[in-house]
Amino acid sequence: MKISILTNNSCPNSKAFNCPLLASKPYFADKGFNLDFCWKISEAVFNCDVLFINSNVFRAYWRTNKPYIFNFLENAKSRNLKILWFDTTDSTWCTQFEVMPYVDLFLKSQIFADRTMYLKRFRTGRIFTDLFDGLYKTGEKEENYPFPSKNDLAKIRISWNTCFENYTESRFGLTARIKQKTRPILSSMIREGLSISFTAPDTQRDIKVSCRLGLSHSRPSVVAHRKAVMKIMEEMNVATSKLSLPEYFSELRNSQIGVGPFGVGEITLRDFEIIICGATLLKPDMSHLETWPDLFQPDRTFISHKWDLSDMEDKIRSLIGNPDRRIHLSKEAQNVYKEAVSPSGLANFAERLIAYIGSE
Repeated sequence: MKISILTNNSCPNSKAFNCPLLASKPYFADKGFNLDFCWKISEAVFNCDVLFINSNVFRAYWRTNKPYIFNFLENAKSRNLKILWFDTTDSTWCTQFEVMPYVDLFLKSQIFADRTMYLKRFRTGRIFTDLFDGLYKTGEKEENYPFPSKNDLAKIRISWNTCFENYTESRFGLTARIKQKTRPILSSMIREGLSISFTAPDTQRDIKVSCRLGLSHSRPSVVAHRKAVMKIMEEMNVATSKLSLPEYFSELRNSQIGVGPFGVGEITLRDFEIIICGATLLKPDMSHLETWPDLFQPDRTFISHKWDLSDMEDKIRSLIGNPDRRIHLSKEAQNVYKEAVSPSGLANFAERLIAYIGSE
């Protein structure tokens, strides 16, 4: 069976979409599935039995030529292809439910644990920006967006979160940049591996908390929330100004706790950097969502705090005062992560997608 994968390599989410697919090609082949990567829209995309679509390919069309997207999907549907749409945008919410009539499954890297939440309107477009805007009165604009039908909820499935990439500082080096640039050219010729260098959590760590936050964000409510986090950090004598990349990663590897607030979505690349560097991840509560791999297990792989930050300082002080628990949490997070990107984890990755292909 042939699977065409329509994708690009233009942003971190697309890179984390492509990487595990490329790395797991042998496992798909063992099960009789051939992966064919298509890096541009052409007639060749339709030469398959199953079509995977990275939604980022059509990102510009949502604003400039939405009918083009639907015409493309109608063309694919008319050829009796099984169509899996992968929404690679951030956050549990999305604006792409208009593709539902054309696709067999709609997959996201993080989805509401209660699927009926997709039938609820969030004034600002995201569940957490609604709450932040209410807390900080930031004047977030009201968002209008399509809803799925109740019958469409069964199509919504979990794909995979963006942990499947190398988030050490080596990704900014020349070799890594050449690899990403040439990935569309070499994907059919070279088997791509996935290797991540983890720092042991039980190394000597002289910095209690790392919380380096940027405020150049399009969402005023997220900026306000980060400023509130920074205020708590400053009261605890924790520096929050930006560092150079070498300084940032050096600090993370020497930190006991890493603070990972929400960004464009609930899950950010900072979360993976913190886990890889061996610090204990502290994040806002994420019990409203599901994701895979299940890296975010409260009180097992990370510590959560309330969205209003009312218990944040207490959670930090508790972790600092209990180094055995902190190290155990960090080790558990790394164990889950290491298993996900291991050969057996990539085989499991392939098996999950093959199961989706066979589902109704």
